[in-house]
Amino acid sequence: MHAGIKLIFGIILILIGLWLLVPAGGAFTAIKPATYWGSMFDWWSEFKTVVKGVVPPIIVILGLLIVWIEGEELKSPVVPEVKQAAAKEGKKAKKAEKTKKKK
Repeated sequence: MHAGIKLIFGIILILIGLWLLVPAGGAFTAIKPATYWGSMFDWWSEFKTVVKGVVPPIIVILGLLIVWIEGEELKSPVVPEVKQAAAKEGKKAKKAEKTKKKK
């Protein structure tokens, strides 16, 4: 994938994570256990609180990491292939040695 596309993906992840941190607009507000299962799911509200508190920062950190890595990749100059350049230099050196031996 191109670095610019990954950069945009990282920015989208940051925005989603920040949106999930907003108390009124979180995506987990619609999750409610059934009334019948209420006694079995006494831990549900605590679990929901932990998920609401942990998932958005992780998404923001992941987005920041992607943006940072792809930003650095976009800033870096294009590096020529080292193997091809080394192979050409090696061939030139061998030719020079052969011509010296012939003389």
